[in-house]
Amino acid sequence: MKKILSIILVSVMILSCMAVFATAAGNELPFELVPPAYVVAVLGNGGDSPTTTSLSYSLSNEMTTFFKNMETAHLENIGCDDIWMVVQIDWAVDDVNDSVSGWHYNKYWDGDEYFGLGHDSEGNARYSEWDIVDVGLNNATETVQNIWITRAVPNDDRWNGNPETHTPGVKDQLRPEQYTYNEETEELRIDYTKHTVYFRARFVVTVRIDGEQDKWYFSEWSATTSVGKNAENTGPLTKADVDAPVITDLHMTDKTFNDNPVVAFTLTVPEKLMENATRATAGGGGIVIETEARVKGDTEWTLMGNTDWIIKSGEMECALLHLVNDSRPMIPKDTVIELRCRYRCDQSGQDSFYSDYSKIISFGTNDINQGESHVTDETTDNNNPDNPDKKTCPLCHFCPQPLGLCIFIWLLIILAVIIVIVIIIVVSKKKKKKEENK
Repeated sequence: MKKILSIILVSVMILSCMAVFATAAGNELPFELVPPAYVVAVLGNGGDSPTTTSLSYSLSNEMTTFFKNMETAHLENIGCDDIWMVVQIDWAVDDVNDSVSGWHYNKYWDGDEYFGLGHDSEGNARYSEWDIVDVGLNNATETVQNIWITRAVPNDDRWNGNPETHTPGVKDQLRPEQYTYNEETEELRIDYTKHTVYFRARFVVTVRIDGEQDKWYFSEWSATTSVGKNAENTGPLTKADVDAPVITDLHMTDKTFNDNPVVAFTLTVPEKLMENATRATAGGGGIVIETEARVKGDTEWTLMGNTDWIIKSGEMECALLHLVNDSRPMIPKDTVIELRCRYRCDQSGQDSFYSDYSKIISFGTNDINQGESHVTDETTDNNNPDNPDKKTCPLCHFCPQPLGLCIFIWLLIILAVIIVIVIIIVVSKKKKKKEENK
């Protein structure tokens, strides 16, 4: 009997460990590490130097949702102490396979365990001023990121390099016929009517676990984009390129703004929108979302301020303060509020245009008032109205997570234990019957 109990206890421990590490390990990371799906480069039209280029790239919905959940503390037991993501951007002129001006990625971009990305074991930087080996994201919760690259290079080691530390200068990565450099004004120029500059990007995720060496994970390189002679000219976006927003799940949050409730809704970010938003951003513009709301029965819509406007997959928040006014200083609880959205596309040198409106979504709100707070009931999380402090399970989203695990994981553990017990009993009976027949 003691042997049977020992086997059962061991089985329970093993299954519990498997459940705990499922989130931490999984496919090594809590999201699929894909390269930037859309990378777009636009010459900076003067910018802060003749070579400055605006480069935009996109994050997958799974990535932005993960980092949004981290930001709002919706994730627990992620299996590490910290996790973050940076971008690396490689470049080449005319021929990406050229030994001098081709891609500049080398083994040092993969990092040294002591000195980090781009460094050798002596701590020397093995990348130039134009090589982007370790740059953080603007905000990992946002779909489209933007960075200025290939900017002005002073006439020092950044241009000339440093042979002692094996650090390349930008001059070392260009062929003489590809540029002109004025040493007095320190101005680098490339004739983009004769030359093409290519770019590619990849993500690097760092996982930190206390007491262990940081671990890096690298995505594949993105597709190539370019500026100059052979660059593709796609032209400006039009209304036909930007579909109406897809919004769902309007619900109350536990947040307030000026003593009034804040609601949230879910925005779906399709691939087409990612691509076009990346194009618009690289060109100095962008696509943002505008939110309008009204009390059901009203004819006029109100453009809502204090509302998320940058495109990102997942929850978008909207403060309802702007629905109250002098003629309606308070909106009673359970008043039905309607909400709709549309995209605004801004492009350099072009008139802004709007997409069609989304479908109208609605729900019953908490009290909304002007000035002093007149909320009669404590604001609660719509997903857990009985206990606003109670955290929902990240797997099933409704169980209380007994002992930190989803109830379904416990059910699987119990089922596995029952199976083990049945097997042991069956084997034991067969063994006993065999002994009796001797």
